Amino acid sequence: MTFAVGFFDLFSFAIPGALQLSLIVYVLSRLHIAGLSAVAAMPAALLVVAAVAASYVLGNIFHPLGAQLERLLPRWRVRPDAARREFLARVPQAQDRPYVHADPALLLAAAEQHNKDAVGDIGRMRALSVMLRNIAFTLIVAMVAALAELAVGGHKLLAGCCAALLLVAALGAMREGRKLQHVSRLKTLEVCFWIPSIDEPLAIDRP
Repeated sequence: MTFAVGFFDLFSFAIPGALQLSLIVYVLSRLHIAGLSAVAAMPAALLVVAAVAASYVLGNIFHPLGAQLERLLPRWRVRPDAARREFLARVPQAQDRPYVHADPALLLAAAEQHNKDAVGDIGRMRALSVMLRNIAFTLIVAMVAALAELAVGGHKLLAGCCAALLLVAALGAMREGRKLQHVSRLKTLEVCFWIPSIDEPLAIDRP
C-alpha cells in the first residue's frame, strides 16, 4: 500500500500542521505536562514518521478554524466579483462571454479538463493561499500563548515583543493569502479565455 501527499496537501495541511504541532509541544513543555527529553529519546525514524503524520492530521483538524478566521476581517475578504471586474477592465473583449460570470470553482474544473498543465500555477497559488490562512490562525494562537506568558511568566519583555511580532505576522499572512486567492481567480479567467467551447454550456440569458 502506498501513501502519497500531493502539492495541495503538503502546503495547505502538512506545513501549517507542523507549526501547530510545534506550538502544542511548546505549550505542553511550558506546562510541564510533557518533556522534550522524552520525545527526543524516541527512535529517529519513528519520530519523523509520527511528526509528519501528526502534522498532516492537525492541519486537517484546524483547517475549518482557519477558514472561520477570514470572517473576522471582512474588509480584507476578496470576492470573486473583484477578480471579474479587474479581468473585464483589462480584457473588454470578454464582456459578453458567459463564462466570465460563472462560478470560479466550475471554471477551474473546466480549465483542468482542457489542459492540466496550464492550471498548475493556479493550483499552487490556491495551495499557498490556504497555507498562509492556516498559518495565520496558528500565529494567532501562538500570540495568545505569548500573552499568557506575558501575564504569568518571568520574561515579560520577550513575551510582549513576541506577541506583537506574532500579531503582525498573522495579519501579513492573511493579507498575502487573500492576494494569492485573488490572483488565482484572475489566472483562471485568463486561462478560460482561450477555451472556445467553454461558453456553450454556460450560455444562458442574463438580465
